Amino acid sequence: MRKIYDILQRMRATDAGFKPEDFDADGLDNPLDSDDEQHEDDEEEDDEGVDGIEQPFTEETDQDDEDIAARLKGIDINDADEVWSRLTLKEQNEFQKLIASGDIMKLMPDYKPWWSKPKHSKIVVINASAEQQVNAPEIQKNIPKFTDICKKTPSPCLHYNLWNMLSAYACIARFFSGEQRTNASEAVAHLVNLSATLKYGTNFEDAEDAIVSVEMEACTTGNGPAGAAAVGSAKGGSNFLVESREQLQEDARQLMSTRNNKLSALSDILYLLQSAKALSKRKNPEEAAFQKVFALASGSVELNRAKLTQLVKKVEFMLSYVTREEVI
Repeated sequence: MRKIYDILQRMRATDAGFKPEDFDADGLDNPLDSDDEQHEDDEEEDDEGVDGIEQPFTEETDQDDEDIAARLKGIDINDADEVWSRLTLKEQNEFQKLIASGDIMKLMPDYKPWWSKPKHSKIVVINASAEQQVNAPEIQKNIPKFTDICKKTPSPCLHYNLWNMLSAYACIARFFSGEQRTNASEAVAHLVNLSATLKYGTNFEDAEDAIVSVEMEACTTGNGPAGAAAVGSAKGGSNFLVESREQLQEDARQLMSTRNNKLSALSDILYLLQSAKALSKRKNPEEAAFQKVFALASGSVELNRAKLTQLVKKVEFMLSYVTREEVI
């Protein structure tokens, strides 16, 4: 499975075609377990044998690397269903074991959220906001004016509902290490489960309540031992979607600190919803297998097109609501 991960990383880095022979070196034949690395020298000696003759194991590993690369050639690596369908049954089983044990998280690189700010920094960078926006999701274009879609004065609860939505967004962005777009259906399922505003249409009257609600939903919705195991939590029943209330509060404050941060987060949410809606058109159960593995095991909601359409309109409304801040 490490081989597959490294191949996908290379494909994403180059964003171009590749040849299978490009993937027969650079550590792709290393085992996943880190404790095996300390025996690397011993394994190399064993592979060569007494007479210095290479054993068949190395050849088989190289052939496996080429086979994986060939099977992944020419596909959209951001399409999790397509990647899943190209894996053998053995590879799918290995992946499931990594999820159940929590070892899948060892493959993930360290993630720094696009909205995070350096702590206790005394250096003022003039172009800091512009630099930060480079890594932020692109803001939706052609956002309608709020007055064109709503003639009434916006309710005060909209501000606090936004706190709830963006707090939930921060959780899924961290959970997916910023790669939530690679599996929009699963990301949306978790997002809706965490946000009472999106799931039930709940209105909030206080920012703190809006944030704590996300933590409570994470504890009660799809977060039992089965759900934790399904998404790679090392400890069944632990709160894998919310690291800590302090972290959640800090993320929410930073996302709500600027108009552009709000618009970027809402634009990312809109993209996820639209992608999930497009994916819902697929009727082939084999293509939908990967995205359902996590959702069903964790008790996440299965969203239909009607619900997704409703959520798309809600987020589009919130984008217009936030855009009006420039004229206040």
